[in-house]
Amino acid sequence: MLDSMMKNQYAFLFQGVGLEYQRFLHLLNEEQKDKLYRYCTIVNKEMDLDLWSYLYSSTKTKYDKMFNDWIAIYTIDNIVYRTYIENGIKPSVFLGYSMGLIIAMSCGDAISFAAGLHMLLSIYKYPKEALRREESIAVITGMTARDVDQVITQNGLKPQVEIASENSEYCIVISGKKKSVDDVMTYAIDEGALMVKEINAPYAFHSSFAAEGIEKYIAFVSKLEVLNSKVPIISCYTQHAMQEPDELKQELIKNMVAQMQWKTSINHIARTGITNFVEVSLGDMLTRFSRMINSDTNFLTYSKFVKQKSNSVSSNSDEVTNVS
Repeated sequence: MLDSMMKNQYAFLFQGVGLEYQRFLHLLNEEQKDKLYRYCTIVNKEMDLDLWSYLYSSTKTKYDKMFNDWIAIYTIDNIVYRTYIENGIKPSVFLGYSMGLIIAMSCGDAISFAAGLHMLLSIYKYPKEALRREESIAVITGMTARDVDQVITQNGLKPQVEIASENSEYCIVISGKKKSVDDVMTYAIDEGALMVKEINAPYAFHSSFAAEGIEKYIAFVSKLEVLNSKVPIISCYTQHAMQEPDELKQELIKNMVAQMQWKTSINHIARTGITNFVEVSLGDMLTRFSRMINSDTNFLTYSKFVKQKSNSVSSNSDEVTNVS
C-alpha cells in the first residue's frame, strides 16, 4: 500500500485552530516524541513556554490555553509533515486553512520554525492590544452559504456578522460580534440547521473586524524574513499558486481579514488533476468536511496512514516468515 501511495500526486492540507492535542499524543511513536522534545526546547527558548510540560502534564504557562493549543498544533503538525516525507509521501501543492497557512510556510521552508512561533504570538497579541472584546467565530452545519446569509440579513445582523468560510456546501463558518454570532446560531437552529458550534477563538478572524489594530501585525510581517516556498502554496482566497516572498507576505495579511474560499480551493486543486489529499494533522477535522466537496477526491488522515503502515509492516513480516 505504501509503495503505491508514493507514486501519487498529493495536495497537503494544513489545519487551523480547534484541536486539543493532549488527546492525540498516543499516536506519536518514540522517534516522534524525541523530535517533539527537541522542538519544545526551541519553543521554550523563543517563547518562554514549556510546551512539553503543557502537553504531558497540563502544566500552566504564562499564556492562556488557547495560545498554548495554537503552539501545540503548529509544532506537532511540523512533525507530522516530516513523517509523511520520510515515508515517501510527498506534496505537489500545499493548502492551508487559516493558521494552516503559517504551518504550510514553515513546512515549505519559506519561514523558519522560530519565525512561525513569533508570527503566532503577533496574531495572538494584536487584537488584545487593540482592546477588541466580545467577538466570536462559529460553524453552522446543514445550511448553505446562501441560507446562512439569509438568516443574517433577515434578522438585521448583517453589519455585525460575516461569513468567514464556506468549508463545504453545508458547512459554513461565521465571524463577528459575539452576541450577534450567538443570535445567528439560535436563528439557524430554528431555520433547520443540523448543528451549530462556537469555535475556540475569541476574535473575529476572517472578517472585517479583524482589521482593527492589525497595523502592528502588518509591521511584523513586513520585517519578516520570508524565502521562496519549496512547495507551491495555493491561496485559499484567489486559488493562485504562490511561492515568492512578496505574495506570501500579502497572503499572511489577507489571511486575517478576508473570507476563506475553502470549498472553491479544494475544487480548484481537483480540477488540476490532483485528487489525493493528505491532512497534515493528528486529527481529521479538515477531512471530515472537505471529503463532502468533490466525490472524485480521496483523503488520507494520519491515523489511516499509521494503520496502513502497520499493515504493510505486518504483511512484509508474514512474507519473510513464509519464505523462511
